[in-house]
Amino acid sequence: MLSDHLVVMQKHEAPPCISIVVALDVAQDRKAALQLVNQSIEEAAEHLHTAWPDKADALINAFYELRDNYTYSPVDKGIGLYVAPNYNKLFRFSFPVQAKVCLGEKFAMRELLYQEQYGFDYLLLHLEEKKVQLYRGRMDRLEQINDNNFPFDFDNDYDYSPATVGERDKDKSTVIGLRQKNFYKAADRLLEAYLHGQPLILTGPTKDIGYFEDVSTHKKDVTASIHGNFSSVPIKTLEDKAWPAVRSFIDMRDQQAIRELEDSHARVVDGIRDVLDAAKDGRGSKLLIEKDFNSADFIDELTGRLRTKSPDATHTIDAVEEVMRAVIDKNGEIIFVKDGVLEDHKHIALITRY
Repeated sequence: MLSDHLVVMQKHEAPPCISIVVALDVAQDRKAALQLVNQSIEEAAEHLHTAWPDKADALINAFYELRDNYTYSPVDKGIGLYVAPNYNKLFRFSFPVQAKVCLGEKFAMRELLYQEQYGFDYLLLHLEEKKVQLYRGRMDRLEQINDNNFPFDFDNDYDYSPATVGERDKDKSTVIGLRQKNFYKAADRLLEAYLHGQPLILTGPTKDIGYFEDVSTHKKDVTASIHGNFSSVPIKTLEDKAWPAVRSFIDMRDQQAIRELEDSHARVVDGIRDVLDAAKDGRGSKLLIEKDFNSADFIDELTGRLRTKSPDATHTIDAVEEVMRAVIDKNGEIIFVKDGVLEDHKHIALITRY
């Protein structure tokens, strides 16, 4: 399901829609980043003055307003600026992007869809003997949750009764283990309010992860466990540990989709032109596309026919965008995979409903 922002953009029907994607992975500071943004805006402005002279100034001003309100962050691998009459929005991308400027009847949404598909939310729970910390993650970024529930501290007076006569007869380590499990059981109950189907990553010393798993009712949500004590390290260290686990989860999902593709030979269409025809017919169930696959084909807005880009049509939206829109319109699913994985399918494939 698309986010509210993407639904609005998809349905926007007041052209021209200008999409600027700026790659920032080479920018070392704010000055360098803004220089790249300015270059892209100037490129769009030149085309706007030629194609839409009556709307150019207002649209260009909207781009500069977005630029002026952008707060540079070195973790941004790219940004997207999207402007149309009565619409303007800036998005940050925490993954590498290809720079482009597109103008047309619709917005270019590939990067936004990629972020929607793989920039999903997940939770990270750090366990230690006297404290449980909860983080909300998205791609390679973590944000600690600080509210009435978390961080959750061990409290001898909260739900932990003194040792009974039976306990006093047990080995001291056994008593400690029982109390530690009670502590994690209470934390697990609090976790219920935050888990809504997202993946859950556990971090902490091995024994603490073991105690938690013994009592948790959310073991089915755990996608990875990272052993070690990260309670006093910078959050960047924890992010660097968590992100490879998230990437592995994403790669596993990709492999499942690829296996489904290979098992569905009778219901697979590949190649950009055949995939576009099938998607427009409403046959698309699941679209697999290499992340950076670009097509030289585009839809001619006057004739509706598929054409190959000419050198002077560099700002057009390619057929890949049209395919993705057609699949979304018919409630299909889009899955981006690594470049080269779909080489035998001409870099794009559609599992069809029939």
